Amino acid sequence: MAVEQQAPGVVRVVRQVLSTIVIHTAVRIPGVARMAQVNDQWSRFLGREMPGQGVALTVKDNTVSADLYIVVDSGVDIVEVGTAVQEEVASAIEMMVGMQVQEVNVYIQDVA
Repeated sequence: MAVEQQAPGVVRVVRQVLSTIVIHTAVRIPGVARMAQVNDQWSRFLGREMPGQGVALTVKDNTVSADLYIVVDSGVDIVEVGTAVQEEVASAIEMMVGMQVQEVNVYIQDVA
């Protein structure tokens, strides 16, 4: 006789948890000074609402797309830092939450 296992309920991860995972992962990357504070001028220029904390997430079904706005340290290889942020953020989301990552876009807003 086979016994079927059923989940006792539903686990939902709110957007703020995903945002926190993204931020904590990004700022731990060597060369990232901090998350950028995106102003209203950029929002109008890009034609969409931008986050004040430097992260914009799009969640559809079990897939996440992330836009990160960061400030990097002076003297670092900006492309290398951006690539490391993309890889680490995607890995953190997949490992911690089990969601698929469609894309991680990194926008370098300034150099500290």
